Amino acid sequence: MNAIRSFFTIIGRIGVGVILIAHGWQKLMVWGIPTTAQNFGKMGVPLPHVSAWYATIVELAGGILLILGIALPLVGIAVAIDMAGAILFVHLQHGLFAPNGFELPLAIGAAVLAMSFNAGTWSIDHALFGRRKNRRADTQHVQPGDSY
Repeated sequence: MNAIRSFFTIIGRIGVGVILIAHGWQKLMVWGIPTTAQNFGKMGVPLPHVSAWYATIVELAGGILLILGIALPLVGIAVAIDMAGAILFVHLQHGLFAPNGFELPLAIGAAVLAMSFNAGTWSIDHALFGRRKNRRADTQHVQPGDSY
């Protein structure tokens, strides 16, 4: 069961990671940070230059880290903050539905949070840290009367 769960989790991580990378790449290489910041300012995003850099780095690097499975809890929190900003400052006023509504940033933020804290065994985080945790659990013995 763990292999099946890990397989579908990595499929989700790849899919959402590609979306994040595309959006970060667009901000950095297609529009450029100055234009992204200018557009953020027109949309009422606070500190538009700082926000443009934050969104670009989180989306580009976060997408890569999500796919590889590195620093996943930090990636999840950073992406959730990025998507919360997109919802609050840009998309909320347009309602739920695309193309301008908040359904895409809501789905991305929720999905990344869920996958970041339930990465499965197919991640670099698990390879580095997960086995130690499992070994600790294996060394703990259940005493009669313990609930588990």
